[in-house]
Amino acid sequence: MKNIQFITFAICLSTLACHACSNEEIKPDMEQSETPSENPDTPPEAATIQMTEAVPEQYFRTARQQGTVEMIEYISKDYAGSMAPTTKPAYIYLPYGYDANQQYDIIYLIHGWTGTAEQYFGLASWPQMKNLFDNMIQNGDCKPFIAVSPTWDKDNRSKGWSESTEEVAAFHNEYLNELIPAVESRYSTYAETFDKAGILASRDHRAFGGFSLGSITTWYIFEHCFDLQKWFLPMSGDNWHIQMFGGQYEPEATAQFLAEVVNASDYKDNFYVWYAVGTRDSRFYQTHNQALAMMELPETFNETNFSYHQKEGGQHDFNSVWEFCYNALPFFFPKNDDTNNIE
Repeated sequence: MKNIQFITFAICLSTLACHACSNEEIKPDMEQSETPSENPDTPPEAATIQMTEAVPEQYFRTARQQGTVEMIEYISKDYAGSMAPTTKPAYIYLPYGYDANQQYDIIYLIHGWTGTAEQYFGLASWPQMKNLFDNMIQNGDCKPFIAVSPTWDKDNRSKGWSESTEEVAAFHNEYLNELIPAVESRYSTYAETFDKAGILASRDHRAFGGFSLGSITTWYIFEHCFDLQKWFLPMSGDNWHIQMFGGQYEPEATAQFLAEVVNASDYKDNFYVWYAVGTRDSRFYQTHNQALAMMELPETFNETNFSYHQKEGGQHDFNSVWEFCYNALPFFFPKNDDTNNIE
């Protein structure tokens, strides 16, 4: 059993402030994905656009079997600036019946611009995310899992665009060096040790996702820490290696770069990207253009490791985030492991 030290925190959530850009809203043609071929000699088919299913209304109500949320603090560094030590919070969702003698899958969910570590679980006026997770687990949609709501910001407060983007670009250092060890040494995941070797050995049971600037963060994690987790959940945002908003303005070059990241890894055959955006999202083209370009590289991104999802009428808000999590997490953490066909 791991020693656990924490500060119990009231459960909650709040409105997410989002950075928006103006794009003409044009809804593309939609297609439903086909069932993957079961013949191993058949090349994987290209991914297609899939529409998400709405969250049941009752999933936003308090579940009978409620999980808990705790806040931990850990020491990190100002990786985007002076490298000075900084104390940071992270909010931890634990499923109903959490038992430190069992092992749990884990997802790290990062907020968007002007958000803080409290975004998903720690603000008093908005408990929907916890209710959603409680109901999904209670109803057997997925296995019990741990969720972490951290922040890239060294001060855990809203910042200007320029400083925020600098901190987002550097967050991958903290993720490996401080955040994963701080969380997974306290809570029971599949990591047996908390150095890089232990993190790699447990990668099949770890996911990383985020919304808006948190999606940009997710793509930085993909770029710099591809090996540390199998599952990626970027929501409404693109990769900026080529340039800021590169997924929108340089989608082919961006997709080619991401393919190079995959093909350079020992885990190139063992990952999954669940990419999503709303059809009326102000960041639609950042996501859509990049997704289409990635789908044009089926030798690297295909139905076995990549899917692109849209919420009909979805905008750049938390209604889309809830729906994406509701659709993605049962695939990442299925109730029956045999239902997950990604090896």
